[in-house]
Order: sequence, then structure tokens, then C-alpha cells
Amino acid sequence: MKIAFDVDGVVLNSIRIILEYVNRVKGTKWMPADLLSWDLDRLGIDMKTLWDGVDYMYSKPRIEPYEGATEVLRRVYRETGTPLLFITGRRDLESARNQLEALDWDGCVPEIIVTGGTRYKLPYLLENSVDFIVEDDPEHIAQYLEQRIGVGLMLRPWNREVGISVTERFSGWSEFEHWYFGTVRRDPFQQCKALSD
Repeated sequence: MKIAFDVDGVVLNSIRIILEYVNRVKGTKWMPADLLSWDLDRLGIDMKTLWDGVDYMYSKPRIEPYEGATEVLRRVYRETGTPLLFITGRRDLESARNQLEALDWDGCVPEIIVTGGTRYKLPYLLENSVDFIVEDDPEHIAQYLEQRIGVGLMLRPWNREVGISVTERFSGWSEFEHWYFGTVRRDPFQQCKALSD
């Protein structure tokens, strides 16, 4: 099974950095737990401030990962022997690569492929023959599933209320690890087929 990972909201806690910027500029106190949607403009943040916050996040040399992300990704890399594939919605791919490489890989940075550039990731998924993506943005999940690409939704405050069907839901990296290493040999679309029967 060829797997891909989103970067922001899945591996890197980027939203914390963006909100840090917004709060400093606007005098607000938004926290990731306050988000009920992936789209931050619904908080009433003007687009200029939002994009400035994104650029601020891009400029950071390092962003803290979510708990367990680095350890699990290191295990995936070690046991598969293939580069880790990241498909991001970022327009600045180099910032994603640099921030991923800056994580604590315990002395051995894995081979990393970073692609993407838009929130709609289907072309990149197809181009890279991806079977399954771990994603936090629910926007285009239905299109991925229609193309028989499995989707593991990494649960975050902004997607917990989404009613869309996905292949798997993970409340954290330990759940992903248990699923991946327990089911890597099975068809990643099997559960979706069972739900539709």
C-alpha cells in the first residue's frame, strides 16, 4: 500500500503558529480547540491577516509536530524502506520540506518527498499512485474516495463534526500506528466497501 501524509494539521501543529500570529496582531486569544472549521476566515479574520499568518508559519525554521508523529513516521520509513511521501496544500513546498527535515529524527533524517501546492490534492495522489492519504482537511475527501483512494482522517477540532464517510478515523498517531502496522497488507478501501454494502 502506497501511503501519503498531509503536512499541516497532520504532522506539524502549524495552526498553533498561525493563531499565535493572528492573536498577536489582532489582540485575540484564539486557540486550536476553538476552531469548528478548517477555514479560519470563518472566525472573522480578514484575509490579509490570515495570509500574513500563513507566511509567518512558512518562515519558521521548525514547527512542533503532533505527539507521536515523528516516531511513527520514522518507524514507517524504517520498515518500508521507501521515502516518506508528503502531499501538502502549501504553495511553498520548500518550507514544508525544511520544517519536516528539522524534526527530531533521532540522528537519521529519512528520505522525504514533498509535493502538492493546492488544497485539492487529487492530481498529486494520482500522479504518485497513492492508495491511502492521512489528511485533516475534509474539503475534497469525497473526490479522493470516488477515485478509490483511502482516506484516514486525523481528527482535529476543525474536522470532528464532519459527517463525511472516510476509510479510517485516527484520534492521534498511536491509533494510526496500530492501524497501519496491523492492516498494511489489506485493501485500504475494504472498510469503505463494507460500509456501502
